[in-house]
Amino acid sequence: MDDKARKERNKYMREWRSKNKDKVKAAQDRYWEKKSSGKEASIC
Repeated sequence: MDDKARKERNKYMREWRSKNKDKVKAAQDRYWEKKSSGKEASIC
């Protein structure tokens, strides 16, 4: 990916994240829930 395309994508994602804070938080919560549940299963 060239530099201009990467900058445009980053700009778009930055704007999207600022408009959709609830979706970003939900995705992060799901990620950490899955990650923590996987660790508990492997420890036992």
